[in-house]
Amino acid sequence: MKFFFKTFFIIAFLVFAATSYCEVVDRIIAIVNNDIITLKELENFVQVEKKNRFTSVDEYLRNLGLKEKLDFFIDALLIKQQAKKLKIDVSDKETETIIENIKKQNLITEIELKEQLKKENITYDNFVENIKLNLLRNRVLTRAISPEVNITDTTMREYYDKHKGDFRDEECRLKQIFISGQKTNAEQRAANAYKLLKTGKTFEEVARDFSDDPSAQQGGDIGFVKTEELLPVLKESVKVLAPGAYTNVVQTPYGFHILKLMEIKTSDVLPFETLKDKIRERIVLEVSEKRYKEYINKLRQSSYIEVKI
Repeated sequence: MKFFFKTFFIIAFLVFAATSYCEVVDRIIAIVNNDIITLKELENFVQVEKKNRFTSVDEYLRNLGLKEKLDFFIDALLIKQQAKKLKIDVSDKETETIIENIKKQNLITEIELKEQLKKENITYDNFVENIKLNLLRNRVLTRAISPEVNITDTTMREYYDKHKGDFRDEECRLKQIFISGQKTNAEQRAANAYKLLKTGKTFEEVARDFSDDPSAQQGGDIGFVKTEELLPVLKESVKVLAPGAYTNVVQTPYGFHILKLMEIKTSDVLPFETLKDKIRERIVLEVSEKRYKEYINKLRQSSYIEVKI
């Protein structure tokens, strides 16, 4: 899962959609094999920030930079077409699991996630579609490139020895004071909460009085979370704490967090023999990432692509 999130955030910008403020006539702007791409579809593929009205479709495209984004759209469509050809699918349950992990990573609820998406003009449906596309992309690449990758036991053993930390789960029990970024006075509320902690008020009291997280009534206790799955800025803040200590105010895209470390649990490294399949998948996926452009170019060369802008 750790490797997936790296991949997810690297290419997450490809499908995030936004509401356009421009009025233009829809039209076909590209043909990719048996599929067409319309202007409205491309418009929904990227975040549109312009609020002007333009005198023509060409001026609209030029000002929004959609021509540059069209290549990303075509690549994504080629991946979808290839997934269909290879009978590769992504279940709703798999998508839900990824979303749950994203919420855990950011220490937020589904409501807070949706509020942030709304703030960024991203629909929840587009967010889910993006996750599915990323899973499809990884599976298509793995299926296509796996036969070309010769992975020996020696290679896997070397990978295992080098990445042992990845195969040991570390969990930390946290308490949290979370101030939603949707509030106009969020930063000041977080600062006030932190000041009260410094004056000696208990973490639990401040959480109940200030936190927007559902855990507030339990004194901010959010239970155990995997350290490696935390958002990097949160992980860096937590890893320097001793049990019983709390962080400064930490800002994320969702708001302001103050975290208190209660306990750390570390598991033993799992035996190599039980991890061989997982290690093989990781190596193939890493190689696939490096060959992504090469693979997409092959798909483009074997496809009918007509761009009309």
